[in-house]
Amino acid sequence: MSQYFCSIVDNALCNPAQRMYFDLGDYRYGLTVVGDGEPIVCFHGFSESSYTWDSINLPGYRLIRIDLIGHGDSDIPEEDEAYTIPQMIEDLHTVIYHMVGDRYYLMGYSMGARIALSYALEYESEIKGLILESGSVGIASDAERLERRKADEELAHHIEHNDGAWFASRWAEAPIFESQKQLLPAVTELIHLRRSHNSPYALACTLRGSGQGVMPYVGDKLEKFSVEGLYVSGALDTKYTTIGRDVFGKLPNFKHVIVEGAGHNVHIEKPQIFEQAVLDFLHKKG
Repeated sequence: MSQYFCSIVDNALCNPAQRMYFDLGDYRYGLTVVGDGEPIVCFHGFSESSYTWDSINLPGYRLIRIDLIGHGDSDIPEEDEAYTIPQMIEDLHTVIYHMVGDRYYLMGYSMGARIALSYALEYESEIKGLILESGSVGIASDAERLERRKADEELAHHIEHNDGAWFASRWAEAPIFESQKQLLPAVTELIHLRRSHNSPYALACTLRGSGQGVMPYVGDKLEKFSVEGLYVSGALDTKYTTIGRDVFGKLPNFKHVIVEGAGHNVHIEKPQIFEQAVLDFLHKKG
């Protein structure tokens, strides 16, 4: 993968974001860029896209919001390897280096937080600060990881035999998103559109290649991890608030912020509070 190409096209979708494409060998990554200032690279969650960050405004910072492979406007490779965590991290590093160089902040939500953490462990010297929202460190138990892999495979099978609209409706009913039912209808409709836009094939490949069932456990690597970080969770999301408290809250270089009245997706459910938590962290770093 030695040839790269970056182009800008007009974007008339959700906000005045600058839509860009980055050709990486045989396939293309889509991304949007918002704002000016120090770069913050953003990874979205499973079945989402870079537009999930539309409600977030961080003055003084430039958000480089990447569509993960198979999502949003990024390509849908036929090769299974493209969806694996090691390959994704290698490819993302190439995209990021050519976009912002070798010093930047990194922010991720849910699946994007898992990938951001693994990425930061691989390229620790390049990360100025790490912001994780509702992210996991993986599953420590081999038996529990196997059970999750089986569950992910079952979901992948169902997705392949239906369509994006079916998946979007099914995913919205997951208990982890219960608090999103309190959002304005216009907001939930945008979430539904982004989820249903995805290819069932790509979603299935993502579950098999980079789902929680195949993600290596990295909790045992954090003791020597020196990057300063912020972990944000919603108080209504007890699973990830527990992870924040028991894992990241015990690290001297991390701060854990719990947002009342929010569930798994804090940056959509409580965008202003999320923004302030991130800005407080960035300003302290600066």
